[in-house]
Amino acid sequence: MHTQAPPKFLSKRSTRALAPALASCVVLLCAVTAGSASAARKAKSVTCHGGSNSCNATVGLAGGASNLKLKIALSDTDLKLAGVTVKPNSVRGAYELSKGSYSLGGSLYTVTLSAVQSIPKGATLTLKFAVPHKHKQVGQPGV
Repeated sequence: MHTQAPPKFLSKRSTRALAPALASCVVLLCAVTAGSASAARKAKSVTCHGGSNSCNATVGLAGGASNLKLKIALSDTDLKLAGVTVKPNSVRGAYELSKGSYSLGGSLYTVTLSAVQSIPKGATLTLKFAVPHKHKQVGQPGV
């Protein structure tokens, strides 16, 4: 393969001057690429383990989370969020769940999780989903 020599107007001095500019462009390109990759990672799919009456979805909290969108695949379409537990108990209050909503006919629950970075290894958040209880109304015949 034949390589061409650089044009004569590009002296060694000018190519040395271009090197830092090219290096900063590479760094900027890497930062932009990493930023878009981290934006793509801001969603996490979670499976809710259980049956048609209830299921549990567990998420690790270690190291925190910043506006992480959890997409929880529920085991049935009649399930609603019934409770949230955190382990260890000392982590209570170090996280926030917001913007919870159901989609796909009730089979997908999406919620945004934010948690502080200092949460220790092994800490978990468990979301329990269950079929809502139907309240019996007193005084109605046949109930």
